[in-house]
Amino acid sequence: MQLRYLGDSHDYIELFLLRHFHGILHCRLGVNWYLTEPEDNDDGEQRHYLNEPEWERLDRELLHKLRAFQKRENRTFAVFESAGVLPAGTLYYKSKVSPRGRRQLWHECAMESLKLADLIFLDQDNGFQVNSMTARTEPKYALYEEAVEYLKLGKIIVAIQFARQCKPIQRGNEVRDKLLLSVGSSRICRIVRGRVAPNILFLVASTPALAGEVGSALETFEAKSPILRGRRRVELIE
Repeated sequence: MQLRYLGDSHDYIELFLLRHFHGILHCRLGVNWYLTEPEDNDDGEQRHYLNEPEWERLDRELLHKLRAFQKRENRTFAVFESAGVLPAGTLYYKSKVSPRGRRQLWHECAMESLKLADLIFLDQDNGFQVNSMTARTEPKYALYEEAVEYLKLGKIIVAIQFARQCKPIQRGNEVRDKLLLSVGSSRICRIVRGRVAPNILFLVASTPALAGEVGSALETFEAKSPILRGRRRVELIE
């Protein structure tokens, strides 16, 4: 993630999802920000949800807290944590993603920092690794083996996948299949789609033992979604 995006429309959905999981499952949250250097452009200002009543009904308290991040000077981890956006006790890993050669050490430090969490949120810039990534762009992606190591520890993981210039459902299924193939066992993975621009997907994976609880939490999450022109703004697609 890049700090300049903090509190945008994608964040609103993802943070509500994490707050929802905490409330339903009573799990301790861990956030790996996958922090990267900001790019030199003016995108990341999609904050329209702040003025749309349909989104306010989703989580009024959260929306109120995120208004603070309209100001660029407030887009810091210190302000975020002091505002109580996520529940007390949430663990954070804030180190920038290391380049090739030092990435494994970065990942090991992240796992150590988040080891007491029950649910790990991976907030990578773009999504999971792609064949076209280079040494320069690799920090913008999560590696499948990083997610797999959390799953093997029995953690629930929630990971971002942006769906730009593609069919969101197809992209989500492709990434899910690669993740499940990488873990090499019968993990369960559901996909949530957020209809914002661009679409954001959340891959939610867990052990089979937790599949029922996680599935029920996702269904109640979907049921709270605003509806616009007959379609849910947030929906389960798998």
